[in-house]
Amino acid sequence: MSSTDTSQNDSTNESHSNLLSAFLTFCSYVLAHSKEHALLAHLVLNILITLAEDNYVEAFIHDENQVFSIHLFRAKFRHRKESKDDVAMPLAYNLLELLSEFILSNLTKSFNVELYSKCYKIIHRVLCYQKKARIRVSYPWKQLWNSLISAIKWCGNLHIDDTNLLIDNYIEVCRIFNMFVMYGDTFLPNHGSYDELYYEILRQYSVFDNLNEAALQFPHQDNSSKSKVLLGCLHNIRTIGNHFTPKIEAWSVTTKTSTPTPEQVMDIVRCNYDSLTLKLQDGLAHYDKYSEVKEQQFYTNLVRRICSEKRTAIDLSVDSSAYKNCASIA
Repeated sequence: MSSTDTSQNDSTNESHSNLLSAFLTFCSYVLAHSKEHALLAHLVLNILITLAEDNYVEAFIHDENQVFSIHLFRAKFRHRKESKDDVAMPLAYNLLELLSEFILSNLTKSFNVELYSKCYKIIHRVLCYQKKARIRVSYPWKQLWNSLISAIKWCGNLHIDDTNLLIDNYIEVCRIFNMFVMYGDTFLPNHGSYDELYYEILRQYSVFDNLNEAALQFPHQDNSSKSKVLLGCLHNIRTIGNHFTPKIEAWSVTTKTSTPTPEQVMDIVRCNYDSLTLKLQDGLAHYDKYSEVKEQQFYTNLVRRICSEKRTAIDLSVDSSAYKNCASIA
């Protein structure tokens, strides 16, 4: 084998593994076991937030010439097909897959609102970069959209004491959908993906409609301002529903079709884009930089936990050596 062939093979092997890809695999394991490793899950999501705010990192993970085949840990579902061999792809795709998987696989009674909030922040930052850099990402976005909608629906069935944090979660999800609606033409792979976005919103519009009703019923004493923000974030989504639903119903009456197919719905959507009026929302593609100061208590608890576990390990080691010494004397 020539030296040229050897160098090419080395570069190919290197393209399938690096420190960041290994970290994403580690993150997937932690998030798949977030109930047992809540503090660690909190920490890795904080790290991913800071990485998503770095333009150099974003440029690297979106580089189509830098593809990696990495393993992501996934929850075991009965209806899930066996996973295929990991396909080499840009790390941004793996990151979105990781977050989508966490959102969908942790819809339980022990729903961790704070961890979900961090996932939404990471997704929003990735979309902001894609919008700014005008990178068209050939990712299966439908999976992410359905995960987000499922999370909204699940939260509506739970009793969560921290209403402020819950409303913040709703706002973050709606901001993500508004990013797709307002700027999706700059980063979705093609026009068909944009049509599919509208189809998914219309197909599960009742979830957003119920959320709007819930926003009107939140306690007005402490949450009035946040409720108004949430209602504002829902404006475009509700406009889409109110605009296209009557047209779909009229088409069904005219054609005597009770249930239009997805392709027929998307045809109706394409024919009626021009008459749709959406509202541009201020600051949609902006975010506040991550600050450790706001999470001082978390890092204090994390350090205490590490010190406690380390102290326990040292004590066990000392006890073990002392036992061996006594046994040798005896």
